[in-house]
Amino acid sequence: MCGRYNFTHVDGDSRLDAIIDSMEKNYPGTYKTGEIFPGDTAPAVIGRSGKIVAVPAVFGFPGFSDGKLIINARSETAAEKKLFADCLREQRAVLPASGFFEWNRHTPEKTKYLFTSETMRTIYLCGLYKVVDGVIRFVILTRGANDSMIAVHDRMPVIAGEEEVRPYLTDLNAAAGIIAAASPVLACRPAGV
Repeated sequence: MCGRYNFTHVDGDSRLDAIIDSMEKNYPGTYKTGEIFPGDTAPAVIGRSGKIVAVPAVFGFPGFSDGKLIINARSETAAEKKLFADCLREQRAVLPASGFFEWNRHTPEKTKYLFTSETMRTIYLCGLYKVVDGVIRFVILTRGANDSMIAVHDRMPVIAGEEEVRPYLTDLNAAAGIIAAASPVLACRPAGV
């Protein structure tokens, strides 16, 4: 699961600066910063008419029951699921984040942890998007957790490196390779510490 992530400005990250500048120019005041919850509107980077653009998008596809949102798609089975297959082929998104949150599933107490990259200032969560009633909505692709996360949770988001953003968005074969590649090593600490 990846149910919450953090979108904050990171000084000195030129790609993130460009995303924020584009959002402020084209969609001022339409997105949230800080901790992003399901149902919130946040910046998403998508391919549109041969260009890579940042747009406001709502976290979660409408669910099958009232009020429920689908927030994640298993990368291992997304191509086989009617809800995700077309999006995986043609409507991929990345969600810039300074980190993401997860709760420890292996202990009775619910401790919230923040995961960040040990090597990247901004991480790019791989996702899928679709337009529902004129609104762009996204889900985050997940995969089995790597060694840096397994002690807290058995799933983690698929993460693209900065140089993988364009290939993930524009090339289905490259996207498949990014999804299948090893996940980066993450740093973990209790949230709020």
